[in-house]
Amino acid sequence: MPYEIRPLTEPDLRSYRALRMQALTECPTAFGATPRTEQALEDAQILHRFGGGPGQIMWGGFDDAGVLCATLGMYRDTGEKTAHKGHLFAMYVNQQARGQGLARRLLEIAIAHASALPLRQLMLGCNASNRNALRLYEHAGFQIYGREPAALYVNGEFFDEVLMVRPLASSQPHPVPSKA
Repeated sequence: MPYEIRPLTEPDLRSYRALRMQALTECPTAFGATPRTEQALEDAQILHRFGGGPGQIMWGGFDDAGVLCATLGMYRDTGEKTAHKGHLFAMYVNQQARGQGLARRLLEIAIAHASALPLRQLMLGCNASNRNALRLYEHAGFQIYGREPAALYVNGEFFDEVLMVRPLASSQPHPVPSKA
């Protein structure tokens, strides 16, 4: 099935909220947020994820019926000494769309976007027990650089988080994004 991947915008807010709740419910050990904390967010806070800061974007993967079935977010550090780093977050592909290369395509788009900013590296965190996600990230060029023990506490159990980085082929300077 072909998927359209594009940045999310305000008209996608309702679909995003529904898919995000599905992700948090289905995969509670993959995200720091909970359904309760996510529901408490104002629309403006969610829309900020879509592009509220320098280098910040949220992509959505849509099936041929126009249904949002995948997400991946990215933001750029804004500090004078850290503006060369980008961070990926909120990767999720629903059950029906898994195994069709959609997550890989989202990563490819994010890597290309980050390279054009320019950034020197992309970083992410992944539950240490999520072997499929770790394999996906490693195939996309991410390397493990650390592990945070007991990063999440879910249903009476602690979960470690693997910290990963992917160098980007950019030799351009890394100016601090403007605050405007």
